[in-house]
Amino acid sequence: MKLFLDDSPVESQTVEGDTIEAAVRHVQSEVCTPGRLVVRLRFDGEDVSEEALASTLQKEVSSCSRLELFTSTKQALIGEAMNQASASLHETEETCRQVAGLLTEGKTQEGMQAFSDCLTVWRQVHRAVLQSIQMLDLDVDAMTVGDEPISAIIARPKEVLLQVREALRVDDHVLLADLLQYEFSDVTNQWFILIARIREEAESAV
Repeated sequence: MKLFLDDSPVESQTVEGDTIEAAVRHVQSEVCTPGRLVVRLRFDGEDVSEEALASTLQKEVSSCSRLELFTSTKQALIGEAMNQASASLHETEETCRQVAGLLTEGKTQEGMQAFSDCLTVWRQVHRAVLQSIQMLDLDVDAMTVGDEPISAIIARPKEVLLQVREALRVDDHVLLADLLQYEFSDVTNQWFILIARIREEAESAV
């Protein structure tokens, strides 16, 4: 197997392990420059998607002719994730306003489809924020944003979604529109501040 790290060849005979995962772990601990993390794989010329990552890591080293690994710093990785999260929230903020308008106009089916798309984006943002907090080893109960612990801000979307679920249960689209227009807007603003704080923590991390 030919092995490359950030486009530079690595002596593959020095890599220990029978699986791709073992090889990646070995490169991470023994070859990578301190402070850099393996963030992307290319298996025989094909970029490995997030969905295919788990199965690819379990493959035998002998099944791969050319394995390319790419690294980044923790700061850059989190910064990029938070920039994407912020951009995604801006999009959902506008979409939520549109959903509220559609529900008010009685266009329930169209509005609920758009709301479903919003929830998908929120889940992605939520996952990115939690992963970044974990990477930075932040104490979510001790750290505050606007005099409120980060843990409370992280829990806020779930609280609003419980109200949304109740509005859906009783088929109250007027209440649902109000929740999307006002409650979700407040939560989104808090999360913009939270994301900016995480970005700052990443930039100051050693």
